This record gives sequence, structure tokens and C-alpha cells, in this order.
Amino acid sequence: MAQELTQRAIRLLVGLGLLSAVLLALYGLFALLYGGDGGSSGNTYVKLFGSEIDAGLVGAIALLIAAVLLVISLPLIRRR
Repeated sequence: MAQELTQRAIRLLVGLGLLSAVLLALYGLFALLYGGDGGSSGNTYVKLFGSEIDAGLVGAIALLIAAVLLVISLPLIRRR
């Protein structure tokens, strides 16, 4: 019984990890492709925690975190 609960918890965590990775990857792609509100070709910024941060940097970091989550989650899925 305890082993079954542990397996369910691991499956839930892996599923949440994959969902988080997909959402972060989408956010990262949107941040990288963001052209600004005015359509200008200059630097673009996104508001994050009350600060303006370069959109390309935010996108790259989000994609990096998503890749790490995928690398951690995929072997756990194959283990089942």
C-alpha cells in the first residue's frame, strides 16, 4: 500500500514537471519572439517581479529551465 502511494506521488511529480517544462518552454519562445508593443525593432523588455528585464534573456533562461526539467523528467517516465 505504501509503495503504491509512493508510485502515485512520483507519477504526479513527473507529470507536473513535464507540464511545467512545456509551459516554461512556451513562455520562453514567446519571450524570445516578442517584438514589443509599439512594433519597434529596438530592445524589448518584459515586466518580471516588478522589474523590466530583457525579453531575450528571460526567454533563454525559461528555455534552459524547461530543458533541465525535461532531462530530469524523461528518465523517470521510462522507468515506470
